[in-house]
Amino acid sequence: MTQPRHFNVLDSFRGIFACIVAFSHFNANSIFYGSPLFDRGSIYVDFFFVLSGFVIFANYADRLQNGFSLKNFIFLRFARLYPLHFFVLMAFIAVDLLQMLLPVSGAALFKPFSAPGEGIGDIVANLLLIHSLNVSEHLAFNGPSWSISVEFYTYILFGIILVCLKKLQNFFIFAFGLGSAILLYSVYGELYAKLDYGFFRCVYGFSCGALTWVLYSRLSQPSLDQASTIRKFSIAEIFLFIACVIYIQFFSFDGLSMLAPIVFSGMILLYAFEGGIISRFLKMKFFLFLGMLSYSIYMTHIFISGKFFELPVRILEQRGLLDITVVKDGAKLYGQNLLTGTMMELFYLCVVIVCSFITYKLVEEPCRDFSKKIVRRQAQKKEAVDAAR
Repeated sequence: MTQPRHFNVLDSFRGIFACIVAFSHFNANSIFYGSPLFDRGSIYVDFFFVLSGFVIFANYADRLQNGFSLKNFIFLRFARLYPLHFFVLMAFIAVDLLQMLLPVSGAALFKPFSAPGEGIGDIVANLLLIHSLNVSEHLAFNGPSWSISVEFYTYILFGIILVCLKKLQNFFIFAFGLGSAILLYSVYGELYAKLDYGFFRCVYGFSCGALTWVLYSRLSQPSLDQASTIRKFSIAEIFLFIACVIYIQFFSFDGLSMLAPIVFSGMILLYAFEGGIISRFLKMKFFLFLGMLSYSIYMTHIFISGKFFELPVRILEQRGLLDITVVKDGAKLYGQNLLTGTMMELFYLCVVIVCSFITYKLVEEPCRDFSKKIVRRQAQKKEAVDAAR
């Protein structure tokens, strides 16, 4: 099995954006509250879709077109996504079962398994990874896993394109991406579909990422030993970073949200070269560490926010043992002032990172390595059979 192409800076961005998504799902009276940059985690999901298209095509496009098994590709992607999804889903179900055994009256908005989208059918849909394919009306249990559902089937679609439509792959990638964007805009008028048209949102972003890889692979690699080249990349990186911040903060709404995958494509194309000062900064070990944990951060933070913080706080406040929330703009927020709210939010993020490291080591890494070992053994057996002929 060939060594995967790795883009450290893009991984760091993925880790940072996963942390921002976690911030967006924690209701704190903090300095981050109300800012589109930190309170709208949904847009960063589109960065993940675009980056997935870029990385998958970087590592599998040539291999799938040159004999690598589509079945093994799908198996590897399933083994990458499903184990952690299953683990977190079981954690949600376990807490609901515990609440049935130890009921706390009035502490939760809903009784166990009674919230919208948390019935038996929804559990089955989550187990089958189809819960975002227009079979449910509500985000339930681990809400962010909606994107994992559509991403898995997007892998299958593009795997088939690479295997069956080799010479026409770029045309079909462009056609599927453009068609999905038109469909989303005609139905929604914006990008942010989830449970009904979320698959097309993913296809749009994934297509942009795949085409970005095609462009990147055809550009000549610059020599980064020259100070002038590094300076040019640094200027470009700073300019594009500021432009992306301005776009997300002020323009990523309504119809203009449809530009997000294109904006992120430009960002990925530039930072994939890792040539400027921001790239050097993002190669620091801490950011690489966040990048390594990005999937675990994304998948575990809702459980931590809801079950480690929200539920205990409700129980303690109901019993008069705690008073740390405040109502602001109709929302109940942690922290009665900006200082305490900000400290709570940063503490929550630290808890998310620690728990994500644990799930990475206990779930993600072992399952990923095991699946690769299985595929590697199959390849070795095939080589042995071919050599014996």
